[in-house]
Amino acid sequence: MELRQVRYFLALSETLNFTRAAEQCNVAQPTLTLAIRKLEEELGGPLVHRERANTHLTSLGRMILPLLQQVTDSCNAAQQLAGEISRGDRIPLRLGVSCFVNPAHLLEPIRKMASEEMGLELSFCRDREPALLQQLLDGDLELMLGGIDTLDDAKLRIRQMYR
Repeated sequence: MELRQVRYFLALSETLNFTRAAEQCNVAQPTLTLAIRKLEEELGGPLVHRERANTHLTSLGRMILPLLQQVTDSCNAAQQLAGEISRGDRIPLRLGVSCFVNPAHLLEPIRKMASEEMGLELSFCRDREPALLQQLLDGDLELMLGGIDTLDDAKLRIRQMYR
């Protein structure tokens, strides 16, 4: 199943007219018709009753319509989220905090940073340092606050914050 087939079907279910659906999708009518036929083959049954003046969805078409709408909505949401992140409108930051670090020292700087950075989406993970370090190395965290002062790993940038 291809996303364009889903989009064509959604346009057809809205217009109930192959020609208007093709126009809405900016494709030739035979292209849309072929894509709908292929989608029907993949799904194992007709989605549309093809009658000149009375085109309408079959029971399968009606049942599958909300699911295919969810697919399109999810794809649109993914594109929007990717755009927001690439433009810097949203900044996800996963922070690992060692159980040896007092969270009271973090609250005020985090509040200040969150108020200055409107799109910051901060999430915390609190654990022991070896587990956090592994998550950091696996790419599950972007930043870790801990007490590891003897660690020498070329993959990491280590900065001392305080003593």
